[in-house]
This record gives sequence, C-alpha cells and structure tokens, in this order.
Amino acid sequence: MAPQSALAAPTTPTVPDDATRQCARWLHLNGRIERLQDRWAKLEAWLAREHGWLTLSPAEQQALPWSRELHDIDGCLDLLFEQREALLDSLPTRSANLPSVVARLAVVERLIWSHDQPEAYALITGCLQDLKALSPQA
Repeated sequence: MAPQSALAAPTTPTVPDDATRQCARWLHLNGRIERLQDRWAKLEAWLAREHGWLTLSPAEQQALPWSRELHDIDGCLDLLFEQREALLDSLPTRSANLPSVVARLAVVERLIWSHDQPEAYALITGCLQDLKALSPQA
C-alpha cells in the first residue's frame, strides 16, 4: 500500500457550525418564499386571463374561490419575510472556516439580483463555484 501524501486533505467530515446552519436555514426560507411567489404570480396571471381579475372590484375578487389562496399565500409570505429578515440580521459577518464562507456567499448570491447587478452577480457566483471546488466539505 502506498503511503498517504502529507498534503492529502483530511477525510473526516466536519460538523456544520452555527453560521453554516443559519445560512442553510436562510436559504431554505428563501426557497420557500420564491416558490410561494411563483405560485402567487401564476395564480394571479390565470385569474387575470380567465376571470378579468385586474378589472374586478375588491368585492368581486373576494367572491372568487381562488382569492382565498392568494390571501393565504400573502399571509405566509409576510411571516416568511419576517423570519428571513431576522435570520439575515443574525448572520455573522466573519467566518471561522471555509464551509461557513461558502454558506454565507450562497446567501449573498441570492441577495443580489442578477439583472440589476450582472457584473457583481457574475463575480459572486464565480467565487462561490471556485470555493465549492476548493472545499470538499462545502
């Protein structure tokens, strides 16, 4: 059996630190928000196309059975926005390890809108991909 290289990376998995777990939670909440926003947009577009939603009075909108789903989505989104913002405020600005840096950068990637800041977004996504490639644990 050949001797193991002195430069070989350790193979023991690391336990995610608190910052990494917080970032994962933020990304999970953000994903839920994006899915709900997508559902809301599709439902509203369907209502506009099939029922003239945008031309209806608030009372007429309320009379449609699908208005309840829009209302429920709005309520869920309000709560998720609050949770996501509170979690973002609690994220550390420094990291103790590479997986935590990768996790924080993944949050930053979701905070930057690619169409508003294409150069910054490209730099962030490139750095994130590079760090993931350099870190077997990230």
